[in-house]
Amino acid sequence: MPQTQPKTQPKAEDKAALSSWSSTRPQMENTNPLVQAFTRLNVYLYSKPPNKYVKKVNTSFLRLHLFLYRASRGKIMGHFGRLDALLLTTTGRRTRLPRTVPVGYVYDNGRYIVCAAPGHFDVPGGPRASHPAWYHNVRATPQVSVDIGPEQFPATTRILTGAERDRRWRQFTEVFPFIAEFQKRASRPIPVIEITPDDLDPQQL
Repeated sequence: MPQTQPKTQPKAEDKAALSSWSSTRPQMENTNPLVQAFTRLNVYLYSKPPNKYVKKVNTSFLRLHLFLYRASRGKIMGHFGRLDALLLTTTGRRTRLPRTVPVGYVYDNGRYIVCAAPGHFDVPGGPRASHPAWYHNVRATPQVSVDIGPEQFPATTRILTGAERDRRWRQFTEVFPFIAEFQKRASRPIPVIEITPDDLDPQQL
């Protein structure tokens, strides 16, 4: 019979590394104190292990977010600070049903650049950060639908790699520095995705 290896318990200092309020002081230049305080709070919250109560709250907030965005045609919940937000509808890779989530984006030459941030950071002694479900959906089916304000249009996604991914990542973090904290506290690279409207002028391709 093979022997089962005992689970290694995280050291106290490692367990506190991400979940302690005192450790959530992100270094962000050229940002005002309000943004820094907001970021610090989010770093603290994302450092906690997910549980069923948090998941229920997140689900309720998601439904409210989608309702307010659509009811106001993007005037409410359409911005995260300097970052604009769109509604991305993907096809569930297992259910084949439409799934809609709000995603922050950077616009550049007819395209929309988004990042697939995990729902939480790596938790010492607990679960690692994982890619969001919508990222797995676009890997399986790149065709999506996008809502921006009152507009809705079909589009195609492309997962960026190499130097192109790095360039777009820098572009995104300049607008939304908080996303850099995800990368510092997650053990896997955060995917960067380009969304191209299907009716984009060929001269822009």
